[in-house]
Amino acid sequence: MQVILEVLPDVLKLWINVLPSMLLGCFLGNLFHNTAFLHRLGQGMRPLARLGNLPAGCATSLTLCMVNRIAAYTMLAELKNTGLIRAWDVVVAFLVSALPTSLYFIAFFIGPVVISSLGWHTGVTYLSIYLGINIIVSGVGMLMGKFLLPLPEQGKEEAGPSRETVREPWREKFIMAVRRTLPAFRRLALVFIPVTLVVSILLHTPLMDQIMHKVDPALNYLGLPGVTIIVITTGVMSMVAGIGTLGPILQAGLVTPCEAITTLLITSVLHYLYEFWSGGLPTNISIFGPRLGSKVSLAALLVRESATCLALGLIVLLT
Repeated sequence: MQVILEVLPDVLKLWINVLPSMLLGCFLGNLFHNTAFLHRLGQGMRPLARLGNLPAGCATSLTLCMVNRIAAYTMLAELKNTGLIRAWDVVVAFLVSALPTSLYFIAFFIGPVVISSLGWHTGVTYLSIYLGINIIVSGVGMLMGKFLLPLPEQGKEEAGPSRETVREPWREKFIMAVRRTLPAFRRLALVFIPVTLVVSILLHTPLMDQIMHKVDPALNYLGLPGVTIIVITTGVMSMVAGIGTLGPILQAGLVTPCEAITTLLITSVLHYLYEFWSGGLPTNISIFGPRLGSKVSLAALLVRESATCLALGLIVLLT
């Protein structure tokens, strides 16, 4: 009980800084779903689609990735099922979607959490690396499109959100956004709150000293202090939880900003593997079917892991 009382002020401060940002991000993402604003953003995705030799219909799917990537991938599957696009169009669009998806995550999801937990300097640095990794993934997709896909047929109109949905009254949109936001925020908070509390408590117990003593040699080889094992093991299942875990560790001065970024990149490599087996592959198979779902999942995993390892190698070499 004494340990809880000691860590509670710092944990409460972290929750107060992070949770409102998470709630706001969830709400804005749901509020702008299927609006005229989103439709106008689709115009900006047309050049991105053209760079990858993607058909015009894929531009709307790329835009939808900025709000709901599962809905975007479902739209790609429907376009393929109706014969408007081919299997390789789906693979290329899946890779290219890394850029708009990352923009959404930065603006409405991990961005506020990273800044609140790590501070402006370290947070912006990590987010820049994160965006750069996704630009590489998207760029590889566009290169694949240039080599594997024919030039798209001209004159086909891009599908957009229905007129009824775009012109839905803002009062209805607001109510619907609130209804969708609360369950999404609850799922995030149910992971974030207990994990950050448990980690803060562990930092003040003898058990943590024993764990760090055993893992120090391996992490020292990577240039990281033993305490980062908590972030790595936590972040494997949830990067948001890993980032939240790293916050109090960084604030306590147990890691440097450079070590914090290196830790998050190592965690990302392991998290992508976990996410591939636990969610990515099953979800994509359910959307695209066994063969195509496996193909897009493997392509995304290989390119993303390679880009992340490249970024990690550059960080290690430059520090």
